[in-house]
Amino acid sequence: MGLAASQARFLGITARKSNIEYEGQQVNQQRTALAEEVNALYNKLAAMKLPVVPDTTEFYETKYTFKDNKSNSYAINNYYLNKDGETYTIMATKTSTVSEYISEQIKYGSMPTKTIIDDENNKKAIIDAINNDIGTQYTAEDTLYTFQRDNKTCFYILPKDADEPAADDIVPFYDLGNVTKEESVIIPDAVIKFDSKKGRMESVSATSLDLQTTAVDTERYHDDEGYEAALRDYTMSKEEYDKRVEELNLETKSLQQEDKVLELRLNQIDTEQNELQTELEAVKAVLDKNIENTFKTFS
Repeated sequence: MGLAASQARFLGITARKSNIEYEGQQVNQQRTALAEEVNALYNKLAAMKLPVVPDTTEFYETKYTFKDNKSNSYAINNYYLNKDGETYTIMATKTSTVSEYISEQIKYGSMPTKTIIDDENNKKAIIDAINNDIGTQYTAEDTLYTFQRDNKTCFYILPKDADEPAADDIVPFYDLGNVTKEESVIIPDAVIKFDSKKGRMESVSATSLDLQTTAVDTERYHDDEGYEAALRDYTMSKEEYDKRVEELNLETKSLQQEDKVLELRLNQIDTEQNELQTELEAVKAVLDKNIENTFKTFS
């Protein structure tokens, strides 16, 4: 190989080696970028909160109840210590039994013998009580009947200008019965005694209720509906979590496959670069020999 040919070959190999080195740098940069993406996916995975199965013991609640002097029952919903540090304010649901007129229905023809109530004062008091309890709009001008049914005094009202019902017509009548009522109450001055070992209420007293110390009944129960709802939420969250983990794993696997391809290419570049380096050294040796011979010819 002549001097010119050797020089041209040397320059060609040098250029090719430079291109290969540049491509290697590009591949390394791509692998670095892929590594950063994989690391970002890992951080996302690490930041995900693993859903926790609800603990059944957390769904047990303690219900406190007590009765006042009139046998009204109080279910304690909440309570807090007053500023005096001695008494408590209790929020409770009061359950009481009161006498109210109750609306029922019967076939008019099966109604027992009835009589008219003429006493205006008595009539008005009964009609007002029925209106108040049932929410009707009867007036003193309506006809008020009374009759006995199942050993109870009952009343039937025929509105003014209304026709007498047919025997098979279903009509309302009213009797005085017991009705259970619930209402929210606040007891501002309760004195509560707690069990020193279990920390549960033992007794309560309250001036506002004219209530001396009375025992508090304790019932511990499991909130099945609350637990089932929490379990459903957990199942949905776990499914979403597993789905997201699978998505992140697939993305990571895809990036790792890309990196594998780049790694193979980088190995090829290293091999090619070594081959070019070997060839470059050989051409350089030839080139040096040609230069040496040339100088000897002209010396």
